[in-house]
Amino acid sequence: MIPFALTLAACAAVPFVGGPSVARLEETRQFAAKPLDQTWASPRGSLVMIERDLGPEAEQIVGLTNPTTIEGDNFLWLRARRPDRLSGDNFDLRDFMSRAPDVPPPFTTVSDDNLKRGRDSIGTYFYLEWRSGAQANCVLAFRRIAGAEGLLPGDASILEVMLRNCTMGSVEEALLPIRDAQIGVTPAGGIPTAVAAGGNGRMISPLAAPPSE
Repeated sequence: MIPFALTLAACAAVPFVGGPSVARLEETRQFAAKPLDQTWASPRGSLVMIERDLGPEAEQIVGLTNPTTIEGDNFLWLRARRPDRLSGDNFDLRDFMSRAPDVPPPFTTVSDDNLKRGRDSIGTYFYLEWRSGAQANCVLAFRRIAGAEGLLPGDASILEVMLRNCTMGSVEEALLPIRDAQIGVTPAGGIPTAVAAGGNGRMISPLAAPPSE
């Protein structure tokens, strides 16, 4: 389950002596509430952001508005990492899910067999869709952005992203928080992404606050 509620108060970080492994830090280090202007992405409808330091890596969860009555929170999960020999530069679902939150409702399982894919200016993203009635649509989406040096904390250069978003609109609308116009991160050497139609047209920095409605 996602380790937060949208009303979560700040949690104290656990002090460490020495250099515990990332796996150990995942088990013991808690999230703390942070200002929205410190997020690594710029999804519309952001409500709250929590973050934890995992030594050489870091993790954020951004709570998003949910206009539906479908169980669970809408969220954008982000993990800043360094490349390693296991994951390389390509998206690998099993490797990705070893770090990501559990599969949230209304989804039950995810595998390579049922993933759809899309592409935008910063690469490929993968997703599942779930429909309820004529209007409510949910997506569970994933992407891996490599080469983001200078945009992430420390010497991280890879951003892993997972989105659960249920909306009273189309699947395409539900996917917007993970697409280039709202993710707000551009790989090194690229051109910063502009706000999607309906925004104010400014260029997004990696630490930009969500666009005002």
